[in-house]
Amino acid sequence: MAAEESEAVAAPAEPAKGGLVKTLGIAVGLFVLMLASQLVGPILACSVLPDLVPGCGGAETAASADDKVEEEKGPPIYLPLDPALVVSFEDQGAVRFLQVTVEVMARADQAIEAVSTHTPVIRNNLLMLMGGKSLADLTNREGKEMLRTAALAEVQSILEEFDSEANIEDLYFTSFVVQ
Repeated sequence: MAAEESEAVAAPAEPAKGGLVKTLGIAVGLFVLMLASQLVGPILACSVLPDLVPGCGGAETAASADDKVEEEKGPPIYLPLDPALVVSFEDQGAVRFLQVTVEVMARADQAIEAVSTHTPVIRNNLLMLMGGKSLADLTNREGKEMLRTAALAEVQSILEEFDSEANIEDLYFTSFVVQ
C-alpha cells in the first residue's frame, strides 16, 4: 500500500486544459460587460429618469426654456431719477431729513421713455410717500424694503394711468441717508 501512495505522490498533476485561455476569456468578458454597463447604464437612466440624472436632457431643456424667456425680455435698462429725493419729516419734535437716490429698472426702451416723460409726477408722488414715514420705518431693513415695494407700486400705478404699455420691473435705492 505504501508503494501505491508513493506513486500517487510522484505522478505529476495533469495541467488543467485551457486554464490560461479560460482565465483570459473570463477577464475579457468581465471587462466588456463592465464597459457596456458604463455606456448603456446612463443612456437607460436618462431615458427612464431624465430629471434625476445630471447631464440629461430634462434639466437642460428647463434651463434652455429659462434662457429663451430671458432672451425675449432683453437686458435690463436702468434709469436714475436724478437728482436725489430729499424729504423732511418730524420725529419726536425734531426735524429729520431723508435723502434717497432711486433707480428704476425695465427691459424696454418704451418704459424708460415713459418714466422720463412722467418724472415730475413720479418724483412728486415718491416725495409724498416718503414724507409720511417715521424714523423707525426708515432705519430698519424691513421698513426700507416696505418703502421700496410701495415706491415701485406707486411708479407702476402712475405709468399705468398715463401709459399702459410701459412696464417697470423693479425700483432700487442706490443711496439712502437718514439724518
